[in-house]
Amino acid sequence: MSSPFLVVEHVSKRFGPTQALSDVSVTMMAGEVHALMGENGAGKSTLGKAIAGLHAPDTGRIVVGGRELAKGSVHDAYDAGVRIVHQELAQCPNLTVAENLCLHALPTRGGLLDRRAMNERAARLLKDLAPEIRVDAPLGTLAPGRRQIVQIASALDDRGGADGAGRAKIIVFDEPTSSLSVSEADRLIKIIRGLAAQGILCIYVSHRMGEIFAACDRVTVLRDGKFVATSVIKDINESVLVSQMIGRTIDPASRVQRPALNAGAAPMLQVRGLASPKRLSGVSLSVRPGEILGVGGLVGSGRSELLDAVFGLDPRATGEVLVGGEAIPPRSPRAAIRAGVGYVPEDRRLQGLFFQLGCDENIVMPFMGLLARVGFRGFGGERSLVSERLSRFRVKTASPAAPPGSLSGGNQQKLLIARWMDKRTRVLLLDEPTRGIDVGTKSEIYRLVREAADAGLAVLLVSSEMPELLALSDRIVVMCEGELTGELTGEAMTQENILRLATLKHSASA
Repeated sequence: MSSPFLVVEHVSKRFGPTQALSDVSVTMMAGEVHALMGENGAGKSTLGKAIAGLHAPDTGRIVVGGRELAKGSVHDAYDAGVRIVHQELAQCPNLTVAENLCLHALPTRGGLLDRRAMNERAARLLKDLAPEIRVDAPLGTLAPGRRQIVQIASALDDRGGADGAGRAKIIVFDEPTSSLSVSEADRLIKIIRGLAAQGILCIYVSHRMGEIFAACDRVTVLRDGKFVATSVIKDINESVLVSQMIGRTIDPASRVQRPALNAGAAPMLQVRGLASPKRLSGVSLSVRPGEILGVGGLVGSGRSELLDAVFGLDPRATGEVLVGGEAIPPRSPRAAIRAGVGYVPEDRRLQGLFFQLGCDENIVMPFMGLLARVGFRGFGGERSLVSERLSRFRVKTASPAAPPGSLSGGNQQKLLIARWMDKRTRVLLLDEPTRGIDVGTKSEIYRLVREAADAGLAVLLVSSEMPELLALSDRIVVMCEGELTGELTGEAMTQENILRLATLKHSASA
């Protein structure tokens, strides 16, 4: 790593009134894993997209292998070997896995699509990531974690000449493990290290500290769009890195001693025999008021499917869901909302927020009817509610009417949580509430989750981050292949026990 392969010189980028990047200069070497870190809105993704040609810098230049890239040219960056794995899934769910992986160059024979060659190439790209994924399956049938793996595989382009022309030389990984389980993330890190060993520069954007120290050689920190520092990973520790990112010290996730729960209190949420073909098998659990029940398991274990069914999103679900002792009509999100159930889904873009509406209408949407007067919208009550929520949850937005797309990922997540933190909410379903969130915002969301429980809400929490699950949960249930495999309390709540229960059915069938 003696000479820079990627050179970013004095790059600036403005979006309207927002200065996303300000005179950023950094060099990166071929064959290294180089982390980009900073809070949400620090400029990490903007820099990655500028390198990939998705954004044209206002000033400065980007040089790859001695060749200056044309500003804002995806094709020029691609020809230079730059690839990007986006945090948000950018795929065609109606096409098969193989079709998604081969969209750049569909193989043909006699002027017709050669499906055999396409499927073989797709299987080759997935071989080291997840060979169990069927390449002929429609992409939309895969869980978000599996879809993320397919998106990563698409960057590992195996086309090009014998001299390596056209092949990937730089891969920007933007939060690649945000939808992955611990074991899948570990496997991905090994693959990335293998790519670096082949001479590929891997730019790794992540908020997960453990991954940064496990996967990366060097780290560059951005704050408010400006370069702060580049450090060798072995020469820096987590507290210094956090201080560089946010300018203050944040305590790591740890269990907070909460007031003793009333073990005799009637459950606020009861799930009885919840089942759905190929998704859930007879799941039963209960959550008391003021309790946080964590749900552990691997990606594809049925955790998200459980929350979907509780909220009424699964049209094939059977079983009972009771809130406050009263059964709610099955397969009806509207009935769930009326019963006081709020849901923060895993994919805030696809399932959570209305991006064509403003932040204000996103907050009041579930309660618009309740705020209405004589059949007309109660704009006064809505404005008061929106102002209180934006202030209470510290959502940074240009105006209440600004669309969610103008917010950083962390502020989008806080906006989604703010929607449901209402006096009418009695049960809060949280699916990966800190996915893609920086350490500063993550600590805020931890505080909000604990405040929700302290206010008497029954919280059902799904998280793939073990420290998060252990820090927030009062009890933990673990799922595997759509079934509950065990419950952990007190001293038994450990990463080892969660993983043991998460793989229990796999071990039994081995």
